[in-house]
Amino acid sequence: MPHPTQPPSSLPHNARFSQPHQVSRDELDFLGHVNNKQYLTWMETVAWAHANAVGINEATQKACNRILIVHEHTMRFHKECLENDSLTLKTWLGQPLGACRRLRHFAFERPLDDQTVFSATTVYVCIDRQTHRPKPIPDEFIQPYI
Repeated sequence: MPHPTQPPSSLPHNARFSQPHQVSRDELDFLGHVNNKQYLTWMETVAWAHANAVGINEATQKACNRILIVHEHTMRFHKECLENDSLTLKTWLGQPLGACRRLRHFAFERPLDDQTVFSATTVYVCIDRQTHRPKPIPDEFIQPYI
């Protein structure tokens, strides 16, 4: 699966999101660089922040009886990150994959040297919150990003 490092320029503004992050000591491993599992945490954090920023929150999920869960992550580590590195965590929506699945892309950048340090693509599956069975993604989860 490809790892884009920038969203397409044709993507609606609400379908893109970024937030700053400064690497702290507790995010490092014994080698002194960011632990690989930390990138996964950042992916989850920025994806939820994006959803909340467009109004998709726990109340929306409960009202729709739907939630998107991870089906697959594809990640690429481009450069190491160290304590106190300032990063920009970017995410944007990718294409729908049928009625129940959707892509989301991530690119974490270090503005100081204009480097992409990490990129990833995730496939999410929409499920019923009660039965945990796949269900079509409701309009309430699509329209806010347009």
